[in-house]
Amino acid sequence: MRLSENRPLAWVVLIACALGSVVGLGGAGLARERNRVERVFYDGVKQSDATARSSMDACLDRAAECVQIMAAELQLHLGQENDTAARMQELLADFDDDEGIDARYEVYTELQRLSDTAYNAMYAQELTDEQRVNFKRAYDDFWGADKYVRMDPYREMASEFNDSLRGFPAGLVAGLMGVEEINSFGG
Repeated sequence: MRLSENRPLAWVVLIACALGSVVGLGGAGLARERNRVERVFYDGVKQSDATARSSMDACLDRAAECVQIMAAELQLHLGQENDTAARMQELLADFDDDEGIDARYEVYTELQRLSDTAYNAMYAQELTDEQRVNFKRAYDDFWGADKYVRMDPYREMASEFNDSLRGFPAGLVAGLMGVEEINSFGG
C-alpha cells in the first residue's frame, strides 16, 4: 500500500513529521539559545579578538564586595547591632552563583534598597568625612557596578529571548519542552 492510496494515513504521517520537527528541533534550539544567553551572564561577551567585556556575574560580585564594606562600616560607626548591616550580610550569604540568576536578581534589588538605607543612616550621624570615606567609596563603587549591570548586553539578549518565546509556535514548543523565560534583570 502506498501513502498516495491512503490519504488519511498520509495526513497523519505528515502531521506527525511536522510536529516532531517543530517540537524536537525547535525545542532543542530554544534550549540551546537559553543556555547561550546564560553563558553570557556568567562569562560575558567577547568584543574583539583582544578584549572581552566583563560579565554580569562579575559586576554583581563586585557589587557584593562593596556591600560587604558598607555593612562593615555601618557596624563600625553605628554599632554591631545595626539592622541594615545585619540584613546586608544575611543577603550576601544568598548571593553566590549557585543560587541561580533569579535568586541573584532578587537579592540584588534588595541590596540596592539597603545601600540607600545605609547611606541615609551614615549621613544622619554626626561623623566626619574621614570617618565616612570608606563607606562613601564603597557606596559609589556599588552604584558604579550597577551602571555596568544596567548596560550589560546580557539584559538585552535575555529580553530578546523572552520576546521570542511569546510568539507562535515558539511559545507552544517552549511550553512542551519546559523551556522557560530567563530573568533579564529588569531589561
